[in-house]
Amino acid sequence: MPIQEQAGIHVIESLDDFAEARVEAIGFIYHGTVPVVKGKGAGSVANNLLHFARCPRLEKINGEETKIWFRSVGLAHKHLDETVGAKRWKWCKYCEKEITQRVLDEV
Repeated sequence: MPIQEQAGIHVIESLDDFAEARVEAIGFIYHGTVPVVKGKGAGSVANNLLHFARCPRLEKINGEETKIWFRSVGLAHKHLDETVGAKRWKWCKYCEKEITQRVLDEV
């Protein structure tokens, strides 16, 4: 899947891009490692996290990690499952509570 802004996915390449994504507080931000070869070098699941763009925990992340912004949670899940691996990323524990509540509220 190509990474394109039109598709609702944008690789954050600079601190300015990251700051802008945080200020707008729309969408979701992944940080962690993306393996070059599928199944190799994806790092620890604990370091591959998906957050709401407004999550305060994003202020503490490492500047060297890959950061990707997603417009929707569906795009994020599909892209991360394909590129990182379905069991190699997870939700931030604080954001997971909020997304779970959103799903319950929609039912």
